[in-house]
Amino acid sequence: MVLLIGLTLSHVISMAIYSSDRAEVLTHIGGRDTAQHLSHIAQMIDSSPPAQRNALVTAVNHEGFNVWLTDESPVTHDLMPKPDIKFLRNYLHEQMNATKKPLIHIRVRDAHTESADQWHWLDHWLQGEAGHRELHVSIRLGEKNTQEQWLNFTIDIPQSNPLWSVTSIMSMLAMILAVAAFSFWVVRYLTVPLRGFARAATRLGKDVDAPPLEENGPQEIREAAAAFNEMQARLKRLIQNRTQMLAAISHDLRTPITLLRLRCELVDDSEERTKMQVTLDDMEKMISSTMEFASQDASEEERRKLDLTAMVASICDDMSDAGYDVSFDEPEKCHYECRPLSLQRALVNLVDNALKYGSKANVTMHCDHIHIYVTIEDDGPGIPGDKLDDVFQPFFRCDESRNPETGGSGLGLSVVKSVAHAHGGEVRLSNREEGGLRAELRLPL
Repeated sequence: MVLLIGLTLSHVISMAIYSSDRAEVLTHIGGRDTAQHLSHIAQMIDSSPPAQRNALVTAVNHEGFNVWLTDESPVTHDLMPKPDIKFLRNYLHEQMNATKKPLIHIRVRDAHTESADQWHWLDHWLQGEAGHRELHVSIRLGEKNTQEQWLNFTIDIPQSNPLWSVTSIMSMLAMILAVAAFSFWVVRYLTVPLRGFARAATRLGKDVDAPPLEENGPQEIREAAAAFNEMQARLKRLIQNRTQMLAAISHDLRTPITLLRLRCELVDDSEERTKMQVTLDDMEKMISSTMEFASQDASEEERRKLDLTAMVASICDDMSDAGYDVSFDEPEKCHYECRPLSLQRALVNLVDNALKYGSKANVTMHCDHIHIYVTIEDDGPGIPGDKLDDVFQPFFRCDESRNPETGGSGLGLSVVKSVAHAHGGEVRLSNREEGGLRAELRLPL
């Protein structure tokens, strides 16, 4: 559009300049020829005896070129300011006897109308009509202070086509079509790599192991693609290093925990031994949760398409069979490409949280052309508004007692958020007006 608008304006201005220059050149050439023709006739008739003048006037008359004699000038309206009148008068003076300087009256009238309507030309310009004008010239014959006789001319002057003509419209359309076709090709050449760049960025948000972006297109796009691929490789190394570090720490902690369990058996005080075993069990659970959380980013589980409605229904049925109050408003089948085990773990965590802090869980699901929404509502105490975002941080628990039975390990919602982001989605928490918490998992189709 920028090219079309700019070039169209440039084209119109260029046509206007060209048309103006062409009209000026043609006017000067035609004016000089006309002045030469009129001066020859005027000199011939002026030098002839008065009795022969009428016969000469009749001889030079023809269609579009009328000549007649009068005692007074019929041209009462001498438009001196007009440039074409000025140079025509100068041409006539040059062609005729310079010492004589005859009195000349000149007027140009639009042949389309007899009225003096100055806007009449606009109608013909809008209609694309070339039209013509009439040139009226009166030249006084004889010397001053003698009986005056005027030689009058009426000449049809054809005009060139106006700017708004079929030719100019066809020229402009040809230019617009050529620019549009060329611009379409250039813009596609430039934007196809950009669309691939955008798809790669979206894919990276879902899968850090996605194949690298092809480095093609203009030099700037190739440089951006190379930088993007390098960033993806660095992110992949960063995640792998973090996961390996967490795995190594968790693995190394299992050895001293095992030794502590063995030493715990040697403690004579049974009550103290029981407390130590509970503490060691809690440490074991925290390590397992940490390993589970770390494995989300390094998961190599393949994506496959499945019926997400059936998965959610199966989770709710399993919870109901275990004696929990779980309801599910089952919608129509919704097929979704995902990592099944990871997504199932996230959904189980959400339903489990609802049951842990409330007495029941109500699960609903719906999808549109853009997203799938899975909503879990409970009737628990909810979460303070200033902590709705903090609960997604690893090891953050609203229960300050740090009791795993009431507050968990603090990794459940972190796992949910990690799984949602791995699928390009989001998870949001909000407090219900009637009490309880609402968790919404949004996944892009």
